[in-house]
Amino acid sequence: MIESVKKAMIDVLWNIFCRHHSIADQLRGWRRTVYLAKLYRENIPAWRVIKAREKGVKVGINCQFYSINFHSECNLIEIGDNVIISGDVKFVTHDGGVFLLKDEIHNLCGNYGRIKIGNNCFIGMGAIICQNVEIGSNSIVAAGAVVFESFPDGSVIMGNPAKTVFKFDMYRKMKKNSPFTLAHDVYPFPKKIPTREKMKLVEEKIAILPIKKPRKSSVLSNI
Repeated sequence: MIESVKKAMIDVLWNIFCRHHSIADQLRGWRRTVYLAKLYRENIPAWRVIKAREKGVKVGINCQFYSINFHSECNLIEIGDNVIISGDVKFVTHDGGVFLLKDEIHNLCGNYGRIKIGNNCFIGMGAIICQNVEIGSNSIVAAGAVVFESFPDGSVIMGNPAKTVFKFDMYRKMKKNSPFTLAHDVYPFPKKIPTREKMKLVEEKIAILPIKKPRKSSVLSNI
């Protein structure tokens, strides 16, 4: 009799615990949903960082993602601190073309490689970072670059296939002395400038500056 009462009491307590545990999990889930919805409205780049981590990407602190094209093998991607990823950047951690060798390689599973981005990097719009590539810290990947090789710290990379065009120290000197580089006390980068304020700033500072002239070509000059 006593044993049956004990068992009944244990069952009741266990059901109560499970019910409260389930409610706590639901509350945590709702709270996270509300937080992510609020973050999406206020700071989409930061929201994308969280989504990248949920996919399995290892991401450092103070990053801003304007795209999250981590289509597969997300656990093979590592991104350091203070990294900005522009729109339409793609990370490719596998080579699908290897499947043309499926009749030559017994039980072919795939061809994969890791991608590692160092600290303080900027990845320009539309760049493609391919498998088995490491980009060193303090580096810039220009818009549209296709990166097949690894690059050391302090590289400015562009082209297809990408190559180093100059070191970051040269980039620093160029941009610090450029009239096209703007400063704003109220909206320092990467804080978003309201459209009206941005257009006013551009019209006042940039629209009056001349556009770069084409370089003379030795081929054209001989025509």
